[in-house]
Amino acid sequence: MDPNSRFGGRRAERRKSQRDPMGIPVALHSIAQSRVVTMVDVSTTGARVAGHGLPDVGKDVLLKVAGVELFGTVVRNNEKEAAMRFDQPVRASELEKLRSAIDDQPTEGTIEEQ
Repeated sequence: MDPNSRFGGRRAERRKSQRDPMGIPVALHSIAQSRVVTMVDVSTTGARVAGHGLPDVGKDVLLKVAGVELFGTVVRNNEKEAAMRFDQPVRASELEKLRSAIDDQPTEGTIEEQ
């Protein structure tokens, strides 16, 4: 049996885009409401967020963080986490801004000296 035949002539693929772990608060906007959620991870094609009251599958959303606006559609929601697919791939410069936002997050339990 041809190993590709089970997949309609295509080979099974892993994720096309590497996911970068984030763990940063982001603004998530939808038609119904806006909320602050945690961006769990991000790739050039989508992101996973965690929080309460996440939009339903099929809803259009906007993520805003670190001067980056990412438009997309919710493709999965299990009530605690949701995944979204971006309308346009994220540019490398935008991913770098997101990575910088992690570095700018205050570390829990630390106080900056004046």
